[in-house]
Amino acid sequence: MGVRNRMIGVLLSCLVAGTAGVAVPPPNLAVSEAGVCERVHRLKPEYALGSGPRLTFVLASGYGQSRVTITSCLRGPLGYAQQWQAPGFAGSAGFAAPGPVYTNSLQTPTGSYSVSEAFGRSNPGTTLPYRQLKESSYWGGRPGPDFNHYFEGEGRFPDEPLWRYMQEGDYEQAAVINYNRPPDMEAVHGRTFAIFLHAGMSETWGCISTDLATVNEFLGSSRVGDRIIMGVESELFREVNQDPI
Repeated sequence: MGVRNRMIGVLLSCLVAGTAGVAVPPPNLAVSEAGVCERVHRLKPEYALGSGPRLTFVLASGYGQSRVTITSCLRGPLGYAQQWQAPGFAGSAGFAAPGPVYTNSLQTPTGSYSVSEAFGRSNPGTTLPYRQLKESSYWGGRPGPDFNHYFEGEGRFPDEPLWRYMQEGDYEQAAVINYNRPPDMEAVHGRTFAIFLHAGMSETWGCISTDLATVNEFLGSSRVGDRIIMGVESELFREVNQDPI
């Protein structure tokens, strides 16, 4: 896609829009000096924490900004503490405002989502349900029971050929972010699909992209029940002078 000349007209996927001339963002670009893990108690109530011990934040400094900071927070007896932090990219149009996000928008959904499965070349040590990709591996983009799900068979546009994109480096490893799909919500055709945290370190069509080592770190520490909370930092948190509920 983009400068990579991927499938002409594949405007429905979240893959990279091109890497030429894109600088790698510095760490801590979006996260305020207070530290995101220490401010979990100030999250707005609509952004669920989930039942797992770990939260991963993906934060941009404003709407229209594609560069993000990814922060992993682990819950302990005294609250959440930062485990690691890395730079990355969201969609080339940045985060969408809270609410439905539609195909072709080049935006990444804002919200709190579960991460319940992963895929790639081989299992890097994750306990999440994992699929080792084959040439017949696709992610469904057409209406029907395979929409926004993994399947094996003969894919047709706009299904995503996962094996092909893995060979190009983007799906070497990936975690599925459950936007527009169960268990977080019912899938609605026409809204954006195939939202992953994946390797590639470049602007995307809606996914979160970072370096392969960070994706492996994320997969190695993730458990079913963990959440990924993503969006514009100022949108997710209450102001300092607002008391948490």
